[in-house]
Amino acid sequence: MEKHNKFIIISKNGHKILRIKLKETHKRYNSHMGEVDILFDAAKNTYFDIACLQTKQGRIYCDRHISAVSWHGFYDESEERIKLPVINFKDNKNKVWCPRHAGVVQKKNVFLFPICSCYIPANMELSYIPTISNREDNFVVEVNKECNVRIDFFVLPRGVNYDDFVSRVSLSVFYFIVDITIFDKSLNGELLELPVSKKEDVKFLSAKIADWHTLIRVVYAEKTREPELCGKYSLLFHDPNSSIDMLLNRSIGYPDKNGKVILESMKSRHNLEVKRLGL
Repeated sequence: MEKHNKFIIISKNGHKILRIKLKETHKRYNSHMGEVDILFDAAKNTYFDIACLQTKQGRIYCDRHISAVSWHGFYDESEERIKLPVINFKDNKNKVWCPRHAGVVQKKNVFLFPICSCYIPANMELSYIPTISNREDNFVVEVNKECNVRIDFFVLPRGVNYDDFVSRVSLSVFYFIVDITIFDKSLNGELLELPVSKKEDVKFLSAKIADWHTLIRVVYAEKTREPELCGKYSLLFHDPNSSIDMLLNRSIGYPDKNGKVILESMKSRHNLEVKRLGL
């Protein structure tokens, strides 16, 4: 029987560094576009060193202390004027920055939506951070190397199984070999390999939280392509606008039996594979 977890807990040496929760969008918003809220909480009595949002123009940095973020991937249709989805950056419960966007997690786009990356420094002070409790309904990701770590977090739409997706959908290969630059419009979605020197420096984990399957990619790297974030307790939220286009607006090539390279649209292949999944 598939295990259902309440929270994803990021832990370092038994101390709770980050908590992630997914929950269904409240019915009061009458939303037909989008389905999920994702909540991020820093370690108790702790602020993130840096919190920022990736955009087409580059990164925008929150200029206030942040201890929590709520990422909302739905349109608010409860009033006559429809409101765009929003990311709420918070100092405890007080919203201090609320950028809106157009990204939604929904089955019309079957892919692992890039939500954010969390950076954990090798020398993070842990003495004042509580240890985790042994709760069976939490999915615990233990950071077990004494080096800088980046944890990339992706979410599938409700009703899409992780194992089916990675085994039957071609674009899933990107998540196992390509860095987060693929979702960065300011770099034109540059295809760069993960910043690790050996395969043991990256772990791929999947957890189901409520109705959603997730991918948690743990990258152990002293240096990443985000030098101002690496080595600091930080959150980078990926550009939520048209994320799937960064994967699909490409061609793939493969040789036929005569050795001739055949080019195929990734979008056409993806649509066919999703149809075969019955989605």
